[in-house]
Amino acid sequence: MTKRNSILKWLGKGKYWSRRLIIVFLSWFIIVFFWQAPVVKHSGTKHQQLRGVWITNYGTSLSYHTTRLDEVVANIAKHNLNTIYPAVWNRGYTLYPSTIAKNAGGLKQDRLTSLPYEDLLSSFIYQAHRQNLKLIPWFEYGLMIPTKSKIAQEHPDWLTTTQNGETVINYKANKPKWMSNSLFNFAQEITGANQGWLNPFHPEVKGFLIDLIVDVAQRYSIDGIQLDDHFGLPVEFGYDPYTVKLYRQEHNGNNPPNDPSDTEWVAWRANKITQFMTQLVKEVKATNDNLVLSLSPNLPDYSYRKYLQDWTRWIELGLLDEVVVQVYRPTDKLANELANRKLVNLIDSMPISIGLYTGTFSSPKTINQIQREVEMVKDKDYQGVAFFCWETTLWLFKGSAASQVKQAFQQLFY
Repeated sequence: MTKRNSILKWLGKGKYWSRRLIIVFLSWFIIVFFWQAPVVKHSGTKHQQLRGVWITNYGTSLSYHTTRLDEVVANIAKHNLNTIYPAVWNRGYTLYPSTIAKNAGGLKQDRLTSLPYEDLLSSFIYQAHRQNLKLIPWFEYGLMIPTKSKIAQEHPDWLTTTQNGETVINYKANKPKWMSNSLFNFAQEITGANQGWLNPFHPEVKGFLIDLIVDVAQRYSIDGIQLDDHFGLPVEFGYDPYTVKLYRQEHNGNNPPNDPSDTEWVAWRANKITQFMTQLVKEVKATNDNLVLSLSPNLPDYSYRKYLQDWTRWIELGLLDEVVVQVYRPTDKLANELANRKLVNLIDSMPISIGLYTGTFSSPKTINQIQREVEMVKDKDYQGVAFFCWETTLWLFKGSAASQVKQAFQQLFY
């Protein structure tokens, strides 16, 4: 064989292998980007009681941008859960594209959790409904917002203050010399060291938050919306000029009491927040009366005394469809909290479920601990459970082997 013929033969083989590589690559591309996890089939009474899980904005983003969102949602279904609460309002940013946030001086969506023009919420809803799961966006931060966020910087008058004029409670910044302002501000946001609070008595704040939530109700085929303990106000706040002026108008020119925990002063502010909640619910229900209005508060007394959140009154007014009470306690202390008299008395008037804490990333609870806690909730006749959060319940940071977790969940939620 001549040298020329040998080269031609080698080139022919090269084309053959090139074609095979192209076919393999295209096949891989199609599988990764178009294949979706199969729909999980269920039988029995899975959907009669709440079996929920919260997922942070970072968890949603990692799932989406690694093309694993379909598998994540299918895995949630395989564990016999039925409701997902993804965080969509966090640190002054939204998980989804929001013209409301942008028009308020913020970003259209969070740069840390979203690539340009990506709509994670829309994809999450699609995958949840494929698996016959409910998806209820969780407006996690509620009234809480970093003081260095764009919206807070654009509207400093939207922030309420303590009696000393501070927008943050008991925080003294000790910034190392090497740390830039932008890096320091980010660190504060992540740790919660610079968390201020939007003023729920200010009409512009109320308008912004109502528009933000109603916009999601109008644009997305969601199953409800969820607020939590942050849709309240730490008792130390309310001494900003706007609120003081409003209080004076309704109290013959008298200033608010110096004691933040004064009974009448607490009741006045709590009632104003209840009025705000009433307005919000009316607007959401006008968009879609079938949406579930969900709240995830702390225990009743604590919510009222510490966060001016009179949510038992909200139940009486018919403002809520679902309450998932955060009882984030060590396993050995949970039973005592579940026996809280005011909480137990609400069981017959409202679907009351319990939010359970599955631990930190560095110290997650084991599946045995989680099993014991779920059984405690069942023994008290509550309507279900939700786990905070997905990352330490079902994902990388869970405290037991995946096979053990799956087996336990299928036994608990058959």
